[in-house]
Amino acid sequence: MSGRTSPPRERRPAHEPREISSDLSTVGEAAGTGLAPDLPFRWPSGRAMVTFLVLMVLLLGAAYPYVFSEVAAVASPATATGANITLGQNITNPALFWMRPSLIDYQPFTGAGNEVPYGPTNPALYNQTQLYIQEYGLANVTVPLNLVSPSDSGLDPDITPESALVQIPRVAHFSHLSQSALMQLVDTAIVPPSAGFNGPAYVDVISLDRTLIALLGGNVPLTPASTTG
Repeated sequence: MSGRTSPPRERRPAHEPREISSDLSTVGEAAGTGLAPDLPFRWPSGRAMVTFLVLMVLLLGAAYPYVFSEVAAVASPATATGANITLGQNITNPALFWMRPSLIDYQPFTGAGNEVPYGPTNPALYNQTQLYIQEYGLANVTVPLNLVSPSDSGLDPDITPESALVQIPRVAHFSHLSQSALMQLVDTAIVPPSAGFNGPAYVDVISLDRTLIALLGGNVPLTPASTTG
């Protein structure tokens, strides 16, 4: 036998490779590429949208208010039931701290609110300020402007710490508490600026007087009882 061997055969693929378009945007549409075309966008069915809206109404309109009111009732029962008003009130008892003047007499739902504060150039502003100073009994002290100027809403219970401290001699005289005790009370009631720099420090008069009334044994009226002679 001869030692001659036949040359190796060249193997060819069963199918010739297909040319793929260089435009990739048409790849999904080209037949035989093995890529599925993109599905067209379809809006949710009307039933699904109605179901979603009903669930949102039940969640936000019923479940959330119920859970919030229950949590508030546990945390602060008086406030949750509306029995504890935190807006401005007409406090005139000299044994308590007073709020800023109110052009609406602390009555937001009586049609009041048409009063406009006097401007800085109006001569009546001086007379009004002097009247407030007399009412607060601050004739011989440096009066903080915050205490004798009405707030924008007429119901703001917040005053500056200086406006609370300047009232201590009067409160001490009528409440029979020491000035040092009242200074400590005011100091603990000061709310510092948020984040230490955002906004001024303030004192919530309503909260301060609640604490003071508790120290006085409770049953202290906001306004003194009228006397007839």
